This record gives sequence, structure tokens and C-alpha cells, in this order.
Amino acid sequence: MACEQCGGEGSPALPGTNCPECGTAGGTARREWAGGPGPGRSRGRALTGRLLLLSRRNKLLLTGAVVVAVVALTVSAADLYGDTSQASGASGDGPAGGAGDDIGDLGGAPQRIAPADPPNDASSPPPLRATPKPPAKVRPPDEARGPAYSAWAGPGCTGGGLYREENRFGDGDDGWYTVSSGGHRGDGCDGRFTAVPMSGTSTEDSGGRATWSWYVGSGYGTCSVAVVVPDSGRDRDVAGRPTTYNVLSDPDDPGSVVKVFEIDQTELRGSGLVIEKVPVHDQKLTVQLVDRGEDQGDGDGSGAHHAAAQMRAECRA
Repeated sequence: MACEQCGGEGSPALPGTNCPECGTAGGTARREWAGGPGPGRSRGRALTGRLLLLSRRNKLLLTGAVVVAVVALTVSAADLYGDTSQASGASGDGPAGGAGDDIGDLGGAPQRIAPADPPNDASSPPPLRATPKPPAKVRPPDEARGPAYSAWAGPGCTGGGLYREENRFGDGDDGWYTVSSGGHRGDGCDGRFTAVPMSGTSTEDSGGRATWSWYVGSGYGTCSVAVVVPDSGRDRDVAGRPTTYNVLSDPDDPGSVVKVFEIDQTELRGSGLVIEKVPVHDQKLTVQLVDRGEDQGDGDGSGAHHAAAQMRAECRA
């Protein structure tokens, strides 16, 4: 029902009136009506009017409810802000901030921590094993290594080197003769040797010669020669003092002498002597005994001979 003083339902308020229930003046109502108030302003004034009509007790209850609601909103906002700050701090600090925390501060349901899976032996590579190095090869000295070339030559020797005699003649004990034993036996040699008569002078040869030669091959500049001095038990058979040996560059040329050495056979009977660094020419090694010497012999001083026995040539690269 419309108020006669305030107006309503299309009728304006009475001028100069003031409604004790609505609390509005007639003039004010007219001005607002003239300005065309909207529906939101009318609802607000209606709500204000209803609040004014409440009793004091109801106003206190309403005020208390509002206060409680504000406090509740404030507490909720504070809790929400605090949870956000803690979450941000936990994500920023990482594991460093949790080292000193008590286990009771950890939130959430308890979880079982399972041990890590043991390593899989099948998938893991086998351990590396050091491979032992083979021992270094030690090269033996030249003396320990066998010679590259070695051969015997002389009376009664077969194979290896060559032996020949020049201007041999027979005249009993005064000429050339063969002694059946006393020389080197073995290595293809039977131990015999030749007794070569002397020329009668220590400065000239009479033409009697015994020659040993070897074809040693390439790669050798010098070789060693082991000269055997035999012992037959009769001094006149081995009586060179000294016996002269010429080293030849050509086995067919007695004049191609490149080296000379002498051996006192009377001091070395039954043994021998090694001559080092004997020159090699055209892959050949040649040693020649000449018959120069005085026929003094031992004892009676007659029938002295040079002994031509075995020789061994050895060559090393």
C-alpha cells in the first residue's frame, strides 16, 4: 500500500511532509522523482530504511555477526598468505633448508623409503685387466751368437773350404809327405796333415806352397782364421820357426799379398792360433803358406818341415 506522504505507484509525495516510517521528506522525494532515480538507488534506500526500523537488540546482533564475518575473513586471508609464503620458501631454499628440520615438521603422509636397486652384474662391463707385456728380447753379444759363416779347410777335409798344394815332390823325409794323424779330427776332417820341406833360407821361397781358400759370400769385410798346429810326436814334422803365411786377394795369384803373419810352430804343437781381421776380397778369403825357412830342425838339425794342417774361417756380419 502506497504511503500518502512519501508517494508511490505513480503518485508524488505530498509537499512539506515527513513520513515517520519512511524517514524521507516530501520535497526531497519530489526532487529525486523529478531527476528520475534508478532502481538500484531505491533498493539501497529501502534497505537503509529497514535497518533503521530494527530494534536495538537486532541491531547489536547484526553488528556482531558482521564483526565475526570480518574477523573470519581476515584469519582466512592470513592463513592463505602464510601457506603461500612457506611454499615459496621451500621451493627456493631446496635441500639446504631441510638439513636442520625436525622430522615432525615434515607434512604429508609417511612414505616408505625403499633401498636402491643393487647394480646389475649382467649389464655392468667386466673390469679391465692389464695385459702383460712380453719380455723385451735381449740380443746376445757377438760371441754368444753363432757366426754367419764357418767352414773348415785343409788336408783330409771334405766340404766347406778348399785346400790345394803347389810344386809338391816326394823324396822321402827330404821331400813332401803326409802324416796320418796329429791334426784336427772332426767337422769333416780326418786329422791328417802335410809336411812341407823348407827352402833353406829365411828370405826366399823355393816355390812350394799350400793354399786354403773360402767363398764366404757378400757382407763381410774381414773374417777370423783359426790355424791348427798339429803334433805327430816327431818334432821334424812340425818345425817351422817361424812359418810364414800370406793373405791373398786372388787365390790364383801368389803375388796378390795383402797381409802377412808368422807362427812359431815349435811353441804351439798340439794347439793353434786365431788370426783376427783377415781381409776378404771379392767375397773370397785366401791364406797361403810359403816354404821359406832354414832347415835346422830339432836335435840333429836336419829334415825340418813346415806343417800344413787344418784351418777354420769364421765370418760375422
